[in-house]
Amino acid sequence: MSDETEFYDLLGLKKEDNPDFNAIRRAYKKMARKFHPDLNQDADPHKFSQINEAYEVLKDEEKRELYDKWGKEGVERGGAPGFGGGGFGSMFDIFGGGGMGQARRRGPVKGEAVRQKLQVSLEDMYNGATRKIRVTRTRICSGCKGAGATDASKVSTCSSCQGSGFVTSYQQLGPGFVTQTRRPCGQCKGEGKSVDKAYVCKVCKGQKVVSEKKTLEIHIDKGMGEGQKIVFEGEADERPGIQAGDIVFYLTQAHHDLFTRDESHLKIKKNISLAAALTGAEFTINHLDGRVLHVKSKKGEVIRPGQVKMIQGEGMPTYKNPFEKGNLFIEFTVDFPKKIPENIATELNKLLPAKGTVVKPKGKEMEEVELQEPDYTQKGGSYRESYEEDDEMEDERGTPCTAS
Repeated sequence: MSDETEFYDLLGLKKEDNPDFNAIRRAYKKMARKFHPDLNQDADPHKFSQINEAYEVLKDEEKRELYDKWGKEGVERGGAPGFGGGGFGSMFDIFGGGGMGQARRRGPVKGEAVRQKLQVSLEDMYNGATRKIRVTRTRICSGCKGAGATDASKVSTCSSCQGSGFVTSYQQLGPGFVTQTRRPCGQCKGEGKSVDKAYVCKVCKGQKVVSEKKTLEIHIDKGMGEGQKIVFEGEADERPGIQAGDIVFYLTQAHHDLFTRDESHLKIKKNISLAAALTGAEFTINHLDGRVLHVKSKKGEVIRPGQVKMIQGEGMPTYKNPFEKGNLFIEFTVDFPKKIPENIATELNKLLPAKGTVVKPKGKEMEEVELQEPDYTQKGGSYRESYEEDDEMEDERGTPCTAS
């Protein structure tokens, strides 16, 4: 792992805290507001550019993994320093050569990381949990130490490909035209080496590696969030000359029937009766840790439809600081009765604030209409009838009509 922390420092984060995407986004917004040239005349534009660069890398899972392992150079090259990035070295490598453009290697190549999504419940993210997952990976054969033979001296350069692992064939298409085909060597299966059959390793059958099963214990800490990664270094496949890669689990949150999460906060929706909205609501909430919260509204307080109330400190625990919690927000919907008897309506009029009276406008006719349930199947026939009546009135007045 690289000791470089510049990108984390630019966002005011600590690399060892393994911040999730939401924490990185919050930190970026905070620093962007502080150093944005349009918001702060004294801000350094170069500093703002560095903050943007840091955010672009850390918010991307793959780029962040490269940065954590190899630093900025690893991100720029797309891998370990000395590898990737194309160039003449890659071109010469394809043809089995060396050449002046070949990249200089620094130690064994690390294998590809295995990435896997791991769905966990909101309860697990709230309380913390441990999962056990059994994985199968390749390991260098202990019987032959990755040589493929019981006697390493019996491993020789393949006579078919001369050790390149590839063979080239030519085919003449016509006068002056030749096609070249390059394919893995069939004799050594692209390895470039061949083993005397009498000395083939009986443990790995000459494959140099064996399959191995291992159980990984995944610790889900309190407050972990969507997209956060848990890394098992060196637990992926291993091959001769290739260092074992990492197994990386990315957390995804399963749907919860009651709670939704918004970073460190929790949200629920609660339906209450009209009586509860007017005279005081009282209900219980089964929390994620098994506690039952007895919720009461303040006496004399009226709860409106769509109103949001908060219970402090009953949200999600903070990652790496679980005693600090967010808040629980409750959005209310009010269940209104479909109909009220006249005698009750009269009593309500006496108890509730005056509903107001309608004043007839001077010099204007006022037509009384009644509210009805909407009928969306009606296609405006009443409007057409009104237009037809207007047309008939105009015809009676002698307005000329055009016949089609």
